Amino acid sequence: MIQTKLLIIEYNTVNNPVQNPIKLKTIRSVRNLLMEIDFISETVPMESTEKLKELLTSLKGETLTQEESSIAEELIAV
Repeated sequence: MIQTKLLIIEYNTVNNPVQNPIKLKTIRSVRNLLMEIDFISETVPMESTEKLKELLTSLKGETLTQEESSIAEELIAV
């Protein structure tokens, strides 16, 4: 589900007349983090932006950038 939402965000960003290369790079970065999750045995918290940010921070091993935080917020809102 989260991968589908991320794909929708990426699609909308690519098809936006005003291209945002930083956002596209960030989307791909978040996708790479999510690829580390075993979706069969783990669940991704989609009910809370803070929990999703905590998961991404744990996967990344450092604090999320502002752009990555924005993508996490957008994932919950979609």
